[in-house]
Amino acid sequence: MSIINTISAGLMPAVILFVVFYGVIKRVPMLDIFAEGAKNGLITVFDILPVLIALMCFSSIFVKSNMSAVFQKIISPITDIIKFPSELVPIMIMKMFSSSAATGLLTEIYSMFGPDSYIGRTASIMLSCTETIFYTMSMYFTSVNIKNTLYTLGCCLFSTLCGVAASAILAYIMW
Repeated sequence: MSIINTISAGLMPAVILFVVFYGVIKRVPMLDIFAEGAKNGLITVFDILPVLIALMCFSSIFVKSNMSAVFQKIISPITDIIKFPSELVPIMIMKMFSSSAATGLLTEIYSMFGPDSYIGRTASIMLSCTETIFYTMSMYFTSVNIKNTLYTLGCCLFSTLCGVAASAILAYIMW
């Protein structure tokens, strides 16, 4: 295991040195290229910043205003029909916006039901089978200035629904 640790510790400096030496051999103005890349990176950050602030505000409001409990009560008749735990609806919604907020809700699920319960296992698998749709779309599409995201959003929501269904089925099989 120490060989792997040594290789991984030296890999990044080796790559950086290789790029610098390759640039020197090819007579590329390395500092100018680095400065241009840093400038473009800052422009991208400023383009994405408003969307990130909006997503963070939404996730904070959703969790702290107890809106998740209201939404859970509204959708519980549907979840009762399909035999899906309504306690997992807030974590399903929050995962689409913020993975860290969904992880916070996961710890609450663990404290209420336990990690080895059906709900705990389903929540764990659900966080692995779904993606932070709105965060990912806003980051990538804003950075490359894509405006028409309707079909992408539809496919992402469908894949999230499939991931949630798969997590419930897998947890049922394992439980």
